[in-house]
Amino acid sequence: MNTTPKKILLIINPVAGRMKSTSGIYEILDELYRDDAYEGTLPLTDGDTDLPSAQLIVNKPSKPLLVATPSDPIGGSPNPNRRVTVVPTMHRGHATKLAAMAADEGFDAVICCGGDGTFNETVAGLMTVERGRRPILGYIPAGSTNDFACSMGLDGSMRKAARVAVSNNETCIDIGLFNPLGLNHPPARHFTYIASFGAFTATSYSTSQVAKNLFGRLAYLIAGVKDIGNIQAHHAAFDLPDGTRLEGDYIFGAITNTTSAGGVLKLPSDLVSFSDGLMELLLVHMPKTPLELQKVTSALVAQDFSSCPLIELHHVSGVKILMDESLSWSLDGEEALGGKRIEIVCHEQAVRLKAPL
Repeated sequence: MNTTPKKILLIINPVAGRMKSTSGIYEILDELYRDDAYEGTLPLTDGDTDLPSAQLIVNKPSKPLLVATPSDPIGGSPNPNRRVTVVPTMHRGHATKLAAMAADEGFDAVICCGGDGTFNETVAGLMTVERGRRPILGYIPAGSTNDFACSMGLDGSMRKAARVAVSNNETCIDIGLFNPLGLNHPPARHFTYIASFGAFTATSYSTSQVAKNLFGRLAYLIAGVKDIGNIQAHHAAFDLPDGTRLEGDYIFGAITNTTSAGGVLKLPSDLVSFSDGLMELLLVHMPKTPLELQKVTSALVAQDFSSCPLIELHHVSGVKILMDESLSWSLDGEEALGGKRIEIVCHEQAVRLKAPL
C-alpha cells in the first residue's frame, strides 16, 4: 500500500559530488519541510563511542526554509504531520548502521542523499531488518554519476527528487547478494544495480572522488581508456539455476539490475525489470582479433547484443561462479574482494522505493 512518510530519517553524505554548498540541503529540507519539531535525538551509536548521536538539524521554523522561486515552482505547503531527523555520514559504513537501526527508532522512511555508494550502504542496512519492518526508502541522488537513479528515472534536481521521496508513488526493487564461498572468504555484501569483474571494473572504484566530483561520467571514461591496454581474459564457469553451465574466457562479466553503469555499459530498458526477481548476466568473451574487438565494441555501443556471438545476455534469479583466480569485483562502484567460488542471489522485491510514476 502506498503511503506518505511521516517520520523520516534523512541520511546525507556531505562529500557527495553535488553537495558542494549548503543550498542543496536547504532545497531538500524545503521539500521535506514539516512544522512540528521532533523533540530528542536519535541514539544510533550501536555501542560505538566514537559515533556521535544524531542531532536534529531541522528545527521548528515560522516559514519554510527556502521558498520556491517562479523558475522552480514545485514547492508546496508544509506538512504538519511530517518529522525529519537529519544525520550526516561520518565514515564508510555509517549509512548502513543508521539505516539498520531506523526501524527500531520508529522511522517509517529512510531517505538517502548521496551517490551510488551511499545508496548501497543504506540498502545494506535496510536488508538487515525483517522484510515486514523495513522502512520505505527514498533516494536523492547527489553523486557524480548516479547510475541507479538514472535507471529509475529519478530527476537530476535534488529538490524534485526530494519531492518524489515523500510522495505516494512507490515501487518494489530487487536486491542482489554477493556471497564469496570457501575458507577465509570475505563477508557477503548486498548490491543494488551491478556486480562486475574484468575490463573497466577497476575504474569504478579507483577513480578518485575529486575527479568524480569535477568530471562526473567523463572521469570514468578517462580512467577506462587507460585500462584498455591491460585487458585480459579470466577463465570462469557460471552455473545457472536451470542447470545450464556457461564456461569460457571472459574479459568482462556483470550481474546487473540497471540500464546504465558508469555511462559505459548500457542495457535496453525493455530488457530490464527492477522487480521481477531476475537480474541480467552479461558476459563478454575474449576477442581473438582486432576485428572481433571492434564487433564487441560496436554491439555494446548499439545495445545490440544478439548481433555479436562474443556477448551473452541471460536473465537469472541467481548464479554460482567458479573462477580460476580470485579477482576484485565492483559492487555498485565500490571494490569488493571475491574468491574462486561466488554465489549471487536475487532477493525479489526486497525494498520499497519511492520512485516517479
